[in-house]
Amino acid sequence: MKNSRTVPSMDGQHIEGRKPSEDNGRGHPRILWHHHTAIAMLFEARQYAHTLGRDAWDFAVEINELRKTGLSNSDLRHLACECLVIHAVEISSANGQTRAFQPVGHLELRERSCFVLTETGARLAADLIGRQSCQAPLPVEARLPVKQEPEAEDKPVKATIPKWDRDRAELRLGDTIVKKYQVPAANQELVLAAMEEEKWPVRIDDPLPPESGQDPKRRLHTTINALNRNQRDRLICFRGDGHGEGIRWELIEPSSNGNGDTREGVD
Repeated sequence: MKNSRTVPSMDGQHIEGRKPSEDNGRGHPRILWHHHTAIAMLFEARQYAHTLGRDAWDFAVEINELRKTGLSNSDLRHLACECLVIHAVEISSANGQTRAFQPVGHLELRERSCFVLTETGARLAADLIGRQSCQAPLPVEARLPVKQEPEAEDKPVKATIPKWDRDRAELRLGDTIVKKYQVPAANQELVLAAMEEEKWPVRIDDPLPPESGQDPKRRLHTTINALNRNQRDRLICFRGDGHGEGIRWELIEPSSNGNGDTREGVD
């Protein structure tokens, strides 16, 4: 029997002689809309393993858990064929301290099959998770094309660059207050100050200083989520760069629901 370290490589490059589809002329690998929940689950498991310094296979996701998200066997084989996931069958380990697996055929699914993301899958998942954190998916009806009314000639030009006012503790977009801090939020304010100082480039490096006993990637992820919460108007989305080393931002359409003043004091 083979243990968890002998299953196929997670780079997705050598699975029964196949390469990811972006290398074989069919374009980039596809993540379909109904795959998103399962991909998020696999990405979360991978992040847990990374944070704890464990092998990714120690957090491999069981096939039954993925089926609960709505995936069929055909969906799972599709993800495998796109080299976004790899799978193996879980077996009893010798010491019980780690999980053990035995490789099976590329399209062979069993009741004890477990899945992990490949490197290609992880990159696509990181981008997917970042975008989903900005705005909840719209229902199908809301994504249908709608007729656009012509804009009035005298309509003011929409501001495209945010403004962080440290003295007032306000994040603005034009004349609109996006967030107003009633109590200090040190990590969020450091990020906003860095964005303001660099004149709001598309991406900045993580500006948070290191702290003993804190994982910088986890702290950055928590801060990004806090920046996206409790915006008076949903106008700005902050997200990670996919590597846990930087922050990106982008404008989003205004939300119809206001959330009131921001009262976070913990990052």
